[in-house]
Amino acid sequence: MDTTFKAAHLTTDDELLGMRLAHRVIRRDITRLADLADELRADPGRADRARCRAIADYTTLFTTSLHHHHNVEDFALWPLLTASVGPHVDLSALEDDHDRLDPLLDDLVRFAEALPDHDALVGFARTTHQLRDVLDEHLADEERTVFPLITGYVGADAWRRFEKEAQRGGRMDFDLTRVVMSMTPEETAAARTELPLPLRILLPVLTRRQRRRERAVFGSDA
Repeated sequence: MDTTFKAAHLTTDDELLGMRLAHRVIRRDITRLADLADELRADPGRADRARCRAIADYTTLFTTSLHHHHNVEDFALWPLLTASVGPHVDLSALEDDHDRLDPLLDDLVRFAEALPDHDALVGFARTTHQLRDVLDEHLADEERTVFPLITGYVGADAWRRFEKEAQRGGRMDFDLTRVVMSMTPEETAAARTELPLPLRILLPVLTRRQRRRERAVFGSDA
């Protein structure tokens, strides 16, 4: 009876949608930044001062968001998993990935702020490709190893508290809008029922602002 009671209250795979969406957005952004870097290296004339400023601003927002994501994992998710699964759970490889990613994120901002300098553009392109490779591997490892631990051991109430805590420190006009813009119609319909009415009213305004930000960086097709 105890096992049945606990299993009925464990986090479900559907309740991991928020984390899946966060990963989806990270992959989308780093891929677009890497592709953008390749385009600008092929045609440096497309990197005018206004666009370079927009790229630097977007890169800072992206790296700040990713630092926040990793801090939430390091200081909230990993302790939650250790408490739920037991002290034998080994998260050292994922922690090492965060240590590898931090200097790359710092380099990315440094190169972005120096655009359109040629050496900065070369460094920006190299770093975006390195980040894309490391992030692809890291996120896949998380989904393969961490997701089953959450659904197998973490209670649904504890997971909801973790998600609420994870949302603190994020920017609605960047983090939330990017998530919403990445959703399928079915995901959007389901998520709308969870949003408070004031946020549902404000969200279209914030989303338009994010679309303008992305067009300034990635072009009219963003």
